[in-house]
Amino acid sequence: MRKIALLLGLMLAFSLFLFSKEISAHELFIQVEEFTDSEELRADVIWGHIRDYVDSADIEDLELHVQYPNGDTEQLDLEGIGVQARAYVPLKGDGTYTFWGMREPSTYTPDSGVTQLSVQTAKTVHHVGNSATSHEDLITLDLEIVPETDTSTFSTGTFTGTILLNGEHAENAAISAYGPEREVLETTSDNNGQFELAFDSPGKWLIKANMELDESGTMEGEEYESHSLTSTLLVDTDQEEDTNESSLFSLIGMLLSGLLVGAAITIFVMRKK
Repeated sequence: MRKIALLLGLMLAFSLFLFSKEISAHELFIQVEEFTDSEELRADVIWGHIRDYVDSADIEDLELHVQYPNGDTEQLDLEGIGVQARAYVPLKGDGTYTFWGMREPSTYTPDSGVTQLSVQTAKTVHHVGNSATSHEDLITLDLEIVPETDTSTFSTGTFTGTILLNGEHAENAAISAYGPEREVLETTSDNNGQFELAFDSPGKWLIKANMELDESGTMEGEEYESHSLTSTLLVDTDQEEDTNESSLFSLIGMLLSGLLVGAAITIFVMRKK
């Protein structure tokens, strides 16, 4: 029994080590799925970390908007589905459907001890039919990722974009991208706000931009010393990809790795005794 307990303990510790880096990050992102039979799009607003976990968020703190191919915009009514928020949009012809959302600003204090005002926004662009274009209208988020690459035809290769802060090109924005094969890419925007990322595998890529501003203030009676803005853009380069299946295989692979390493450590410890 003691050997089994030791083995389980080592496995748990190793699993926590594997996931500790991933679970430290939270971002808001939007996933869209198209249903041709019912002629509608389903948009999920998610707070967590893509392919790793979904955390709970108060639906009252979330907003979701859509811009239709004809340029009309609408704020959508959200419904709570588990710990995420969801809305449905009727298909109004072929073209580009741009979704964007935001989470109510809040203050938090990270390990640095400096209280920050956190502003989280998200965007995704969904193309319907063959007449979709590469034109992406600006939606004037505080911090926005604007794709320069034609997302209606892009699969793999160099993805380019521009970071805007209050409508102006933002230099030195910290940019991360999380790929379908658990890739993690990092870069910064240049003095024109532009960036490049090498996407080697097709599927859903989540691009995240962050900027820290030396702006202090007070929110709901709590003082903060800096202003943190985070925005995401979900780019789906393979509409046929089964995200759930991909996530399941990734999780199984990580658990198997944890089991193997845990068993190896246990054998080593037993031999030392």
